[in-house]
Amino acid sequence: MKLEMRPEEIRRHLKRRRTIKIYSSTGKNPVQSLGLDLPFLIVTSISLQAAAAISIELFFIHMGTVISAIFLCRVLPGWTRPLAYVLISTLIMLATSVLLSGLFPVVTDKLGMYIYLMAVNGMTFAAAMNVEKNDKIYLVVANAFKGAVGFIIAMFVISLFREYFGSGALWGRPIPHIMRIDGLLSPFFGFILLGFLLAGTRLLNKRLIAITVIERARREALFKTFDAE
Repeated sequence: MKLEMRPEEIRRHLKRRRTIKIYSSTGKNPVQSLGLDLPFLIVTSISLQAAAAISIELFFIHMGTVISAIFLCRVLPGWTRPLAYVLISTLIMLATSVLLSGLFPVVTDKLGMYIYLMAVNGMTFAAAMNVEKNDKIYLVVANAFKGAVGFIIAMFVISLFREYFGSGALWGRPIPHIMRIDGLLSPFFGFILLGFLLAGTRLLNKRLIAITVIERARREALFKTFDAE
């Protein structure tokens, strides 16, 4: 049996494989694997505006600190790196807090100390400390980006659910809602929602891994057929 694939079919197949690989990688949510930023996910995920503010701050702090670590780990001794990374993340936090005060003045006031605590969030500190001078730059940046995106996705999903069913609003504006759950904005319910989200993420990740294995087997069988021809 002769199998033939047109060039456009091959490109579509490879594109699908890359998409599966990306989704499979981002499925390994850093919050799920490390649990280092749980306070921000549980306490601050009360509205979409709060999610946007925290996500913007986390993204700038995380990417800026990890990228700085790529270069600082080559020139600084090991014992000085933690201090340097905290200093950099604090400077980025101060700059970002000015931006957030202009974009979300009311929400920023409500978040209070969590805006400042983001400077020492565990996910960023762990990622920066894991950077070594022999690491490939593009891999470090890619992993940092995926870590930030994983946090942002979790933040928005939880905040969307809690604001809609807890406040009957979206983006701070009241909207018609099916039901309202008292106490949904409390940290206790935040733990419950996060547990469901992590369980769903784990199930999705297993499914994507299974799809990747099947696709790989099909591709290997295809190339073996070509070799046989």
